[in-house]
Amino acid sequence: MTNNKIKHGGNLREAAKQYNIPLENWIDLSTGITPRPWRVSKIPSYVWQRLPESDDDLLAVAQAYYACDDLLPIAGSQIAIQSLPYCRKRSRVAIVSPCYAEHPYWWQKAGHEVLFISADDVEQYLPSVDVLLLINPNNPDTHFWTVDTLQQWYQQLSAHNGWLIVDEAFMDSTSERSLLNHYRHMPRGLVVLRSIGKFFGLAGIRLGFIAAASNILQKIEAMQGPWAVSHPARYLGQQALSDQKWQENNRKFLREQSKKLHILLSRYFKDVDTCHYFCFLRHHQSIDIKHQLAKKGIWIRYFEDFNAIRFGLPANSKEFQRLDDCFSIIFR
Repeated sequence: MTNNKIKHGGNLREAAKQYNIPLENWIDLSTGITPRPWRVSKIPSYVWQRLPESDDDLLAVAQAYYACDDLLPIAGSQIAIQSLPYCRKRSRVAIVSPCYAEHPYWWQKAGHEVLFISADDVEQYLPSVDVLLLINPNNPDTHFWTVDTLQQWYQQLSAHNGWLIVDEAFMDSTSERSLLNHYRHMPRGLVVLRSIGKFFGLAGIRLGFIAAASNILQKIEAMQGPWAVSHPARYLGQQALSDQKWQENNRKFLREQSKKLHILLSRYFKDVDTCHYFCFLRHHQSIDIKHQLAKKGIWIRYFEDFNAIRFGLPANSKEFQRLDDCFSIIFR
């Protein structure tokens, strides 16, 4: 069971109730999910009638898409986040922060020693930790690590049976920078998480993948249990991962939208950090900005611990204009 105290984006119903604005009148920029999802095809009736079948084409299609054979389909990368801490004996785990809060929560819950470290401090901790965990590009601050850097860290960790865990939930738009392209040369102690939800806009079907050594995959598969990935999720995941034309179009769309958002926000704020899915900034009036936008029906993500805000991508020019108009009022 997840920790209900951890705040996530996407809680739009809560916002609608709090600010007394009908759900359909909101622009939800609180997540990093693409605002233009893959168009769901009609699902055949047999998909609803039969139990999920692990010998369908999903795994083969995913192996081709991710350029990696050592994969396990899971019911969203959250399953891997919850399960991985129970695949190791008590360890010293360094987690690059700020980060997605579910990661440290589950390692601490499993009894491990968790160290919150900055991106600049990784090198000094490598000799003394058993696990290094990071998100690439990072959620929420967009920090990006190069393949060369991660390969060097992997070599240092694997030399003493350590793990490098990389959550690549936001990697699909820059797949050439994925560690999965080099996985065959890093098979021992490298764990990579991938998500269907962000790039394909299919968060609701709860489908993800984990790449890891076979003994780790076997443990997670046992903890996940039978039929964990629903038949509709397997069917739609296979279709989406095969749709190369849509994937290329969406990569272009994300690049263009993120550039537009960066330009817009830079008119009002300094030091806007950007990846293809969202923009992040620290501001002394972050909480007030969040409330002012919410009063206008625009929902963004506020991070209380470091007084920062994150903006997902508007879907179209109308949403960009509405956001710009709100800022013009707030900062007039």
